[in-house]
Amino acid sequence: MIYLAGSCSSEHRTFMRKIAGKLRELGETVYCPFELKIENAWDYSQEDWAKMVFDSDIKALDEAETVIVISPGRISSAGTNWEQGYSYAKGKRVYVFQITEESTSLMTFCGCTSFRNTTESELVENIRDYIKLGTDESSRSLAAVPGKCRTTLT
Repeated sequence: MIYLAGSCSSEHRTFMRKIAGKLRELGETVYCPFELKIENAWDYSQEDWAKMVFDSDIKALDEAETVIVISPGRISSAGTNWEQGYSYAKGKRVYVFQITEESTSLMTFCGCTSFRNTTESELVENIRDYIKLGTDESSRSLAAVPGKCRTTLT
């Protein structure tokens, strides 16, 4: 299973749906946190609902073989950053695709299996090759970074 992490903003969700759709076309099972529906959510307190979402996401992260992080650059969501760090610490294959040429956090850059600056259209077109679908590529060494990557301390 592939866990697809990224911002849940409406603009970002549209692109993430494209990526999820492409991966599913390629025969992959994909978990997207923003697609999670808690049945009768309005019947729960905010705290209970939040715990159910958190537990569902943790279960999916634990079951995932691969985590794909779609990053808007250095300033990304706290949830996405947490998902990436948790996955990296658990030894998952973590692919970060940054959809900008701007600088990134050194933690984002170093806390993954592979980091790539790309465009939305390039990622959709080449996702199979970028994450080596169908291979047992589980190396934790950081892949070569196409294009520029400037890291910052934050």
